[in-house]
Amino acid sequence: NELLMERGLSPEELQYFLDVPDDSALQTPLDLDYIEQAGAMFEKMTAATNQDTIAVVVDSDVDGFTSAAILIQYFRKWNTVVNIVPILHKGKGHGLSDTYEDVINTHPSYVVLPDAGSNDFEYIEKMAQEFEPPIHFLILDHHIVEPDTHFSDYAVIVNNQLSSNYKNKDLCGAGVTWQFCRYYDSLKGTSYADEYIDLAALGIVSDMMSMLSLENRYIVHTGLRNIQNYFFKALCEKQAFSMGGKVTPITVAIYITPLINAMIRAGSMEEKERCFIAFIDGHQ
Repeated sequence: NELLMERGLSPEELQYFLDVPDDSALQTPLDLDYIEQAGAMFEKMTAATNQDTIAVVVDSDVDGFTSAAILIQYFRKWNTVVNIVPILHKGKGHGLSDTYEDVINTHPSYVVLPDAGSNDFEYIEKMAQEFEPPIHFLILDHHIVEPDTHFSDYAVIVNNQLSSNYKNKDLCGAGVTWQFCRYYDSLKGTSYADEYIDLAALGIVSDMMSMLSLENRYIVHTGLRNIQNYFFKALCEKQAFSMGGKVTPITVAIYITPLINAMIRAGSMEEKERCFIAFIDGHQ
């Protein structure tokens, strides 16, 4: 108890933390700045046709993979005809810095950057104006933004670091993406986001986000006890002996995250693509 209090928990939060928070630990997505504008853009994206392409940049770590997997699977709940193209980094890149040409070559109507993009002003401005009508960008991110960063009129940025009312600065990209899906559910009277809380949990654990956050603790506790993603579940089954049959933040961090990271960092492009597809279509 003393250690947890030294790490920042108040006496009032202590027992709640030890008992495992309930869903009251979740902040409303409305506390994320520009979430309503993001919802409006997503609404337009769901109205796209099979003549349109949406490029989704997949960041090169587990948080990036889970963020993009949440977004793509959630989008498919609303539209199954639009062409969604995942864009993977060839190396340990971030955002648009090394995916610019690959994104342009898809001739997208929209570009989505889960877990990236907040600092990509120059790339966004240049890329947006390559086409007529201009490309628009949806950014669902958690990275710290440089103080002198400019923001493009072609992009809607949802970032917990930029949202003064959002208390949990330790939420990862998958968590921000999941919160966006919860917001869109609230508009539509659905609960599809619940199906992806396991991937949000995997993103939080793999990105080594603070578990002193009650929100993170709730997401991880709930997500790891309700694993629905086919690939995540298959990895846990394969590693069951090493994990002692227990799926916990520690066993996931030691026995699951390194497997995915190794493939992302050292695998060929074909292997990385197969790994990502396993997250979104592993059951097929």
